[in-house]
Parts: sequence; structure tokens; C-alpha cells
Amino acid sequence: MSQEVAEFTAPQLLTTHIVDSAAEALEAVQAADVLDLGVRVYNRLVPDSEDAEALEEEWVIEVYTSAPAVDPDSDED
Repeated sequence: MSQEVAEFTAPQLLTTHIVDSAAEALEAVQAADVLDLGVRVYNRLVPDSEDAEALEEEWVIEVYTSAPAVDPDSDED
């Protein structure tokens, strides 16, 4: 019996959006879901544009052609 190797095509990044709130990030994720697109969402702290000593949170939404594959056994850094 021959083994067939499934071809895997990595999802292509379509766009990246940066928003100020979790509510806006959720809205973007829901819109991507309606369009059957994959997303990766994370937040990060960046220097505040008005106060050099303060940090502000921003949310990054990466939109892909399909859902990125995730290995459930690997830990993310």
C-alpha cells in the first residue's frame, strides 16, 4: 500500500490591523470569521505617544487566507 503525503499550503498573510481596544479586536475577529478567514490576535505594550514614561496597550490582528495550524503539544513563548 502506498502512502500519500498530504500537501500543506501555509496560510498567506493578507493584512495586519492594529486597534486600541479588545472590543475592536473582537469585532475584527468576528468579521474574519464571517469571511471564513484565519486570524492571529495578540496584544502588546508600546510607548504612549503623549507620555514618554507611560505605556499603552494595542491589539494586533493578523488576517490570513485560512486558519493557521497550531501544534497543541508545543508551548508558545
